Amino acid sequence: MNAHSARTSLAKLLALLLAFVMIAAACGGSDDNDDNAADTPSDSDTGSDDSPDDDAGDGDSVVPTITSPAEEEVAEEEIQRGGTLRVAMEADGDGLNPVANNFANAAYLMGQSIFDPLFSIDENGDWFPFLAESSSPVEGTNAWQVTLRQGVMYHDGSEMTADDMIAAFEAQLADPIISLAVAPSFPAENRVERIDDYTVQYNLLRKTAHFPLALSSQLGMVPPASYIAAAAADPTMDQMPIGQGAFKIVSRTQDDKTVVERNEDYWRGADVAYLDRIEFLPITDTTIAAERVAAGDVDLVVTSNPDAILTLRDAAGVSTIENVYSSENDIMMNTRAAPFDDIRVRQALTYATDREGYASLIGQGTSPMADSIFHPDLIWNNPDVVQEGNMPELAGPLVESYCADMPENCTGGKIDMELQYSGPSVTQTRVADLLTAGWEPFFNVTEQELLQDAHILEVAIGQFQVVTWRQFGSVDPEGEVVWLQCATAEGFITLNWVRWCNPERDELLFAQRATDDLDERVEIWKQIQVEMNESYAYIFTTHTNWTIGHQERVRNLCGQTGPGGELMFCNNAGGQFFHNVWLADG
Repeated sequence: MNAHSARTSLAKLLALLLAFVMIAAACGGSDDNDDNAADTPSDSDTGSDDSPDDDAGDGDSVVPTITSPAEEEVAEEEIQRGGTLRVAMEADGDGLNPVANNFANAAYLMGQSIFDPLFSIDENGDWFPFLAESSSPVEGTNAWQVTLRQGVMYHDGSEMTADDMIAAFEAQLADPIISLAVAPSFPAENRVERIDDYTVQYNLLRKTAHFPLALSSQLGMVPPASYIAAAAADPTMDQMPIGQGAFKIVSRTQDDKTVVERNEDYWRGADVAYLDRIEFLPITDTTIAAERVAAGDVDLVVTSNPDAILTLRDAAGVSTIENVYSSENDIMMNTRAAPFDDIRVRQALTYATDREGYASLIGQGTSPMADSIFHPDLIWNNPDVVQEGNMPELAGPLVESYCADMPENCTGGKIDMELQYSGPSVTQTRVADLLTAGWEPFFNVTEQELLQDAHILEVAIGQFQVVTWRQFGSVDPEGEVVWLQCATAEGFITLNWVRWCNPERDELLFAQRATDDLDERVEIWKQIQVEMNESYAYIFTTHTNWTIGHQERVRNLCGQTGPGGELMFCNNAGGQFFHNVWLADG
């Protein structure tokens, strides 16, 4: 290889890795208490002005309905149309093209205004067709057919067809980053077929009873085929996407402001959207953003930062919609890197972790402690699975045993280890100090603070021992398969961050995917929680509190409806539609 080719290959690799950093932020990300951390789209919650109750229920809900503080009943004729909604985001996206760009929390807030999804999720956590008219499994195969509504018009005046769906899907599968999550579910060839002008067949590797769930997020956002081709040739077009949603983009200055305006030619009718305009404003310090909401110069902010949440709760004229059934804060160990490739070391770190101190000092009463990937109020939760911790007396013998066998990884009778986290951040420093204080009797802890992008990249390529993280929390647990299956634990870049592969767990994951029997799925997920607990790859600390804080003049956030009148899921890990939102003062 000549020097020019080597430089070109290196440049391509770096571009790939940087792109992965961005999509990883959408999927995992650093600890949610860090204002520099990217937020993840994926979950559910109850909205309340009260602090979440640490004494959870008996697991009697598939997913609790998210409701905002009670609003007065308003007749349709009393709803005020017009006005500009100002939305603060903790970051900006690298672009808004759903087949080419990262869709973390910020991009979802913007993208769900510009794009309607093929499917969406209702208040009960069930999927329903949105742009799609219908869907059905193909008898005797693993395939699903999805039929599009006729007459769905893009912002450029063209009609959406099966050709657009295929172009979007193939572009996502061809993307070296997005495909990491999607490709394992499909064969290498003949993954999608055109049945007619409005019907597409998706050919899956394995039987699945709930495939449409996959088309309720980024994978279900479909730009026109002509735009996809043009943006592939000119990536600057990623900043100004063409969608079919209730709002269309009119201007965008990355890291400054993105503006969308009501789509007067919306396929559901121009009167569906009440607002004239939405301005999306990146404000990286969400505590400052919360203060601006309290001051009234910003209307709404999405945050998981406890300091910001407390500010919003205390502010006059501000309401919160809080979601503690979403992603979990955890500590991850790399099971393929010494010393954490030895279960004794993972157990010792687990026993030495001060989970109660974390919940009290870091969560500040905003987030309940977590034992697994499911909040106890959810039927998926296994109440017999209890996260271990605060048992330092059990750590000592394990450390002694390991150091006797592997002295090269120990110094002074303690195990050498590295804790990595993102910064600079006061909160992350506080987290590191708290954790290290509990670990130091047994571990020689070296701390490594990295900028967020570098931090996510190191985790993605396996260059870490222990990290603080945030993950999981899909409305339906089918969304967790990508983080847990063996297929995503292999390779240079992985999505199974801890790199724990258990073929028996894979069998359970695919068994729950194949059945639509709710009781059967619940029992399988209870078994999966037992296996996760016994792997000692994760130490769960708290359930993330995703909070939408808004001026009281912002109405009907939890009243968004689908084409058939379906009440849509509210505050999906901070993700939010704005179709039917209105401002009390116009």
